[in-house]
Amino acid sequence: MKIIGRLILGVLVLVVLLGGGVYVASQQEPGVAKDLKPVATSSAAAQSFDAKLDAVKAAAEEAKKTGKAQPIELTITEQELTTKAAAETAKGAGGVTATNTQIHLTNGNIVATSTVTVSGINVNVGVVAQPTVVNGQTQIVVKEIQTGALPLPDAIKQQINAQIGSAIDPKKLGLPFDVSQLQIVDGKLVIKGTANP
Repeated sequence: MKIIGRLILGVLVLVVLLGGGVYVASQQEPGVAKDLKPVATSSAAAQSFDAKLDAVKAAAEEAKKTGKAQPIELTITEQELTTKAAAETAKGAGGVTATNTQIHLTNGNIVATSTVTVSGINVNVGVVAQPTVVNGQTQIVVKEIQTGALPLPDAIKQQINAQIGSAIDPKKLGLPFDVSQLQIVDGKLVIKGTANP
């Protein structure tokens, strides 16, 4: 009887240790997030973002009204992107929700970090993506997904990719113009193009 009791106790200790190890691994910061300073969200940043989009839409309407193409330049800050992305990812999709979403613009890349909840487990995630222009349309190409020390199955990474990717997808901006250039300059996303009649 003592042997069975010790065996059960040993199994319980093993389960607790493994569970604790998984928890600690899931809480580690992804490598892409190291040395990045937090970006504060604010209602002022959300209003600034919306005002910039309204100005672009007004230029597109002017092009239609006058029949003359209008040059467009849209500059979006990390704070504006973080504020909008945080609001979008908090809504959740496909059983995945995200909190503490941050967007950083560095070295020609968009670095998105977030705490993602999948099946009740919180995992810190980092995504490195590169903005590009293809045939006048913006695209975000995900180059890397990191989950700290906890490896995730590909299916879960795909869900996370879809969630974070949709939050930083320029198509969601509804840009009413043909994009000719998209680049990251001094921590800002600069989009240039033409609103055609």
